[in-house]
Order: sequence, then C-alpha cells, then structure tokens
Amino acid sequence: PVSLVGYGLGARVIFFCLLDMVTKNTPDKYSGIIENAVLCGAPVTSQSLVWRKLCNAVSGKLVNGYSSNDWVLSFLYKTTRVTTSVAGIRTVDLSDRKMVNVDLSSVISGHSDYLTKMGDVLKIFGMGS
Repeated sequence: PVSLVGYGLGARVIFFCLLDMVTKNTPDKYSGIIENAVLCGAPVTSQSLVWRKLCNAVSGKLVNGYSSNDWVLSFLYKTTRVTTSVAGIRTVDLSDRKMVNVDLSSVISGHSDYLTKMGDVLKIFGMGS
C-alpha cells in the first residue's frame, strides 16, 4: 500500500483520483492500494457527503490539512465558486474513524508556505524525519 501526500493543486488531483476510484469502479477493485491520503491546502469542497465517499478509497487515514490563514485559497475559491466551504481553509465535518482534520494554522501563514514548510507539515503527520 502507498500513502499519497499533496498540497494545493496536487491535493486536488489526489481528491479527484480517489473520488474516481470509488465512483466509477467497483470498490473492491482497488481495495488496499491506498493506505493514507493527506490533502493539505486543498482547493476542493469540504462537503461531508463527498469526503465520506473518499473514505472508502483508503484503508488507513484520510487527512484534511487546513489553515485558516490561507487567504489566497480563500479568496480565489470564494470568487470562482458558488460555495465558501473549501476544505483547505476549514474542517471537514465528518464523523468517520478514517477522517482526520489537522489545523496547520500555527505552521502555515499563507498558501505559499506549503512549499517551504512541507517538511514541518509531514512531521506533524508523523511522516517526516
């Protein structure tokens, strides 16, 4: 099994790949391939109904790493979408043992911080050295 980690548009790619896996294929076809998926600063919806589907694509944890300080993501998403519920700036309200929300606001002060502080972010998730 593999763990996928992405931020920004990379997190968006992972989001839609996982969604594709569970909606267009039989759920057992990819069972056990993806252990964990960590999405940071993701410009995707935070609607729990969609994230519940994503939980079926991972055998371990599905992590939403967000920062309320990410004003670029907030501004861009709110001006180009009808909804303001973007996962990269808030929690995903879902009660599922696989779903984990991690507030990265103490580390990430803006969207560009993900690039330079990804090592610190991975340590928070227990994945860094």
